[in-house]
Amino acid sequence: MLDRLFSAWIWFGSNRPGYCSGTFLILLLILLTWLCGIHASLSLGPGGDFPGFYDLIFYAFSNEELTSFLHNLTLLLWIGPCQERRWSTFVFLALSFISTVLLPPIYALFLFVTGDEASRVSGYSATHLALLTAQCRQVKQRRVLRFVPVWFLPWLLLILDLFLLPSAPGLLHFYAICLGLSYNNELIEILEQIEKLGACACLPKWAYIPVTSHPHLPVYHSTSIRPVSLIEPSTSRSQLEDHSAWQHSVSEWHQEPLMATDSQLLEEEMLRAGILASLHDAPEGVADKLEVPKSSVSSIRLQQLEKMGFPTEKAVVALAATGQLDGAISLLIDDQIGEEAVVISKGKKSSSAS
Repeated sequence: MLDRLFSAWIWFGSNRPGYCSGTFLILLLILLTWLCGIHASLSLGPGGDFPGFYDLIFYAFSNEELTSFLHNLTLLLWIGPCQERRWSTFVFLALSFISTVLLPPIYALFLFVTGDEASRVSGYSATHLALLTAQCRQVKQRRVLRFVPVWFLPWLLLILDLFLLPSAPGLLHFYAICLGLSYNNELIEILEQIEKLGACACLPKWAYIPVTSHPHLPVYHSTSIRPVSLIEPSTSRSQLEDHSAWQHSVSEWHQEPLMATDSQLLEEEMLRAGILASLHDAPEGVADKLEVPKSSVSSIRLQQLEKMGFPTEKAVVALAATGQLDGAISLLIDDQIGEEAVVISKGKKSSSAS
């Protein structure tokens, strides 16, 4: 059970190195406002008070109830680090800031349109929902504990907030989910480009999680197969950079001499399996299906992936594509395993990795 919960948690994150300084900063602000007794809130809607300076700054970090305080700290410690490792520290803080700034005017506009009474807003719970929704939107095909769709988690948290935080406006949390759904890959790529321009240049590299490519994704380096040409025109620039890094890593790997022809063919087959597994969006008929022998991967590593909750067929393809446990986990987390590679056992086709 704990292995399944752990695997559900790592689906959201990544293996990027660095210190989660963004999560620590937000956690520190919430703790300081609570210990210093700062009670800041925004009164939104018809008849609401004009917010003061401290209300605008500290409303998201202020908690008037112990339940709200513990709720926000728990969510931050649980999903904050995996969000930061998935997006980088700068993108994580930027999305948190955007959510904190945009949610009050959106909710106030609704109150003025409907003519409802003024409502008080405080706490970090709405920002949590917006970021969790954006996170689940990127891995929407995944399932938690094999039966709960990932996209359902924000709505489940919304229902829990209605009981755990009765003083928090439910409509504010609903608009937080809608705002999180608008955080598409293009917005995240823009924030990544801003960071690459030097937004975190003043900080040492160990103090935050930077934007990096994914060197664990291998690519078949051959003149007969060109995986970049198989990518759809809608592929983003970051994905192209990932494939370039992928090609570079394999070109260095191919410089090592191979001992036998059979070993060379097997390793080339693994690399091609990685291409077919990662290019799961390629149109039908672009590449032939490839049979991946189950015996070509480490049984110990395969058992480790199975204990983490990953399907056996996808785990075999991921291990065949990378040859390493960490790389296979990264492929499975990023949902890079497609339907082109077929796992076979004892000479017979068992099932496809879909």
